[in-house]
Amino acid sequence: AARGIDVADITHVVNYGLPQTYEDYTHRIGRAGRAGRIGFALTFVDY
Repeated sequence: AARGIDVADITHVVNYGLPQTYEDYTHRIGRAGRAGRIGFALTFVDY
């Protein structure tokens, strides 16, 4: 779920595949490290 999730203190985001758009991707990885905190994003892609 790319949208509608509002959970506090998320530090890591793991994507198992790329979202359809760049905007969705940045929205997903932006869930980690909010409010000036450090966050990590990992994306698995199979080509």
